[in-house]
Amino acid sequence: MMTRRYLEAARATRRRWDSRYAEGETPWDTQITPPEVEAFWQSGRLSPHGVALDLGCGPGTNVRYLARLGLSALGVEIAAAPLWLAQRRLAGEPPTTRARASFVCADVCALPFHALGACYALDVGCLHSLPPEDRPWYAQSLIASLAPGGYYQLYAFDQTDAPGSSDAMSNSQETPARGPRGMALGEVAGLFTPALELVEEVIARPERRPCRWYLLRKP
Repeated sequence: MMTRRYLEAARATRRRWDSRYAEGETPWDTQITPPEVEAFWQSGRLSPHGVALDLGCGPGTNVRYLARLGLSALGVEIAAAPLWLAQRRLAGEPPTTRARASFVCADVCALPFHALGACYALDVGCLHSLPPEDRPWYAQSLIASLAPGGYYQLYAFDQTDAPGSSDAMSNSQETPARGPRGMALGEVAGLFTPALELVEEVIARPERRPCRWYLLRKP
């Protein structure tokens, strides 16, 4: 059951992200789909049919990419400001892409649908920002939304012990000194297995911090 603390934290998260978009503080908004995502779809593991889910979709760059491939692409984002931007950008796409793309303002830890049957789920930098106590909710919601045989592709920073970390900061999603808190070694496997099997874990080229790409599959 979601606690009052959790609901209050979710509202604070929504306000924080809306504020960052209002201030133009969005370095992640490159409008470029990661080459790792493109490589997955070029690999032939899946054909581009069915429902694709983008968790923490921001302004919808990857939702538009997935819709262009032919998927019914659904982006989930907790804040309203990036979704307004996503809708404006989607308006510039061809009619077929616009018809396949949609957005939902919702919490990734409490997805507002049941048994979605997604063949593919993507997370580029959302899970690694969540407090550890909320991550099992995310995992449960994601697992329930993925179809058997479906894939989940995740990009996340590694957890580090950089200066500025402290127990006093543990309830916030980010810290000024560190940014997203990151994922501990083995944490992804611990959250999702055995419901999902870990197919790949690849150390990525570091940006601000060490990071990895994970690929999991629902048996």
